[in-house]
Amino acid sequence: MPGQYSGDGLQAVLLDHATGIAVVILELLKHIGGSSGTDEAGRIIRALDQASEREFVWAIEAGLGPMLLRATRDHLADIRESRHEILLSSDLTARLRHGLRVDTAKEVIDVCASVGATATLLKGISISEQYYPAGHLRTMSDVDVLLPAEAHPAVTAGLLARGYTRGIDMMGEDPHHDVPLNDPTGTVWVELHTRLYPRSSGLLDGGVFGSANVLAQTVRSEFHGLQVNRLTPEFQLAYIASSWMHDLTLFKVHPSFVTPLFDALLLLRATGQDLRWERLFGFLDNALAQSSLYALLTYLARRRLCEPSAGHDLGQRQHLVGPLELRAMHAMIDRYVVGGRYWNLPIPPPVPGRYNLRRQLRKRWSIRRLRA
Repeated sequence: MPGQYSGDGLQAVLLDHATGIAVVILELLKHIGGSSGTDEAGRIIRALDQASEREFVWAIEAGLGPMLLRATRDHLADIRESRHEILLSSDLTARLRHGLRVDTAKEVIDVCASVGATATLLKGISISEQYYPAGHLRTMSDVDVLLPAEAHPAVTAGLLARGYTRGIDMMGEDPHHDVPLNDPTGTVWVELHTRLYPRSSGLLDGGVFGSANVLAQTVRSEFHGLQVNRLTPEFQLAYIASSWMHDLTLFKVHPSFVTPLFDALLLLRATGQDLRWERLFGFLDNALAQSSLYALLTYLARRRLCEPSAGHDLGQRQHLVGPLELRAMHAMIDRYVVGGRYWNLPIPPPVPGRYNLRRQLRKRWSIRRLRA
């Protein structure tokens, strides 16, 4: 396989367990991050042609169809016809869905304003129009909004009065958002958060994701002319990394877990020298959050997608991930997340603190306390 690829990015994209889709994803990251060299579209197309049907489906389910179409738009004739049609279809679908999610978000913001609350946009609905070249390039499963706890009942009632309906309650014993609400068209789900993580999560140790710091790390912004709050870039980066590893801990590997790599890379590219690392390190007092961000930044740096300096600094601050654990996590990302494979081993994927005895005992004690 190495002999089938050429170009200035060769060393950055060849994997120990290289697959066609891994090269596609890493070249696409380089392209959207602005670090590709010559013949970037050609490298993506050649890798896409080498990808198996299963791998191609992984890329589409990861939401990469619109970005692939954008990256290769001047060379679409070189893509096999069946896949070309799927890319066009996925792009059109993403545009329609993004428009519906924008409309829903605007309605949620309006209801919040009517009860005297300001919505804080989370995840895709915020990032898509902050950092992506076009909003529809960032797929999302729902609209996530953070509310003050005291405003939550009134906002929920306001949405229900407008025709929203509650989904099935599958929130478990420790929810950090309410039962999702479905918009009147039945196409968009809304999650109203009062916290960023469940109370049992180790990510709530310390103050980084506590309500006081979340409030301190929000800034006034606009969304299609409406006043909203957004997370600061520094906090957003920590939230991306921590949520990524949190989801890998709970759900193993899924195609959608490719998305945080693009989120983080585009945030880093957009903020550049303006990102206040010392401010980030100042409030990042949670061991899991430190190690999650360390794993993400060092992976991007290893693939020559960002500067290694920040990851090096975090390496001195965090203590959950040693050299062997870091290699295991990077190998997992390479082979499964980027490599387009579902987790098929009898042990869970390596994530920060996974095999740390002290953390596991504290986690189980917290769960028992909540159930008591």
